[in-house]
Amino acid sequence: MKLLLFLLMMIVIPALFVVGIIYTVARLLGSINFNPESKAWKDALERLRTRMRSQAAGMLIPWDHEMLSLLSLNQSVTKKPGWFNKATEGVLSTIYQEPVIAYAAHTSGKTGLLLARTSHKEFIFRIKGRETEVWVDGQPYAVLVDGTLLSAGRGGKMLARLESARDEMQIPVLLGDKTAAAISNPARTDAGPNPRAVTLLRSLQPEEEMALLALTLLQVLK
Repeated sequence: MKLLLFLLMMIVIPALFVVGIIYTVARLLGSINFNPESKAWKDALERLRTRMRSQAAGMLIPWDHEMLSLLSLNQSVTKKPGWFNKATEGVLSTIYQEPVIAYAAHTSGKTGLLLARTSHKEFIFRIKGRETEVWVDGQPYAVLVDGTLLSAGRGGKMLARLESARDEMQIPVLLGDKTAAAISNPARTDAGPNPRAVTLLRSLQPEEEMALLALTLLQVLK
């Protein structure tokens, strides 16, 4: 019995050691992937872009000023994260079941990389705990901190702000000095079979639409 236990320990301990090394290396590589200055970051983006091209990215309907109000919470998730591969892929549709946004995401611990694309814009989100950096078409756009979206750069101005707790049915969004829209909470199961992602309370300027779309993508896909 002691000999059998000894043999088992001789097998299990080295196996656990190897698994530990693999896990540590994977965590290190994951953290490198999310450094925007590194080659690994660019490689990670290209991998996600390749994944999106395999989705409906070539069949997305044209984005216009009406699409935001027609965007549905429904999404077709074509790849879910696994034990070693933390990537997710899918497509968001309109309330008429038309593919309108393709996305791909990868997570590593508390850090995440989310890529989303309409027919004419690419959004990149670098999620780090309570802070999210946003790029649009490869250029720094904004930083989301504690529900407030601030423009990129020094002295960034407020672009938008989430106004209520995340567990509400809808989350009001402040644009300018007034509430201009509400984002539906995807975590609420009582939202109906084909819920709209956004409810607009007034017409938006192009820069307001950009800020609202960025917030909506984060709420729906994060």
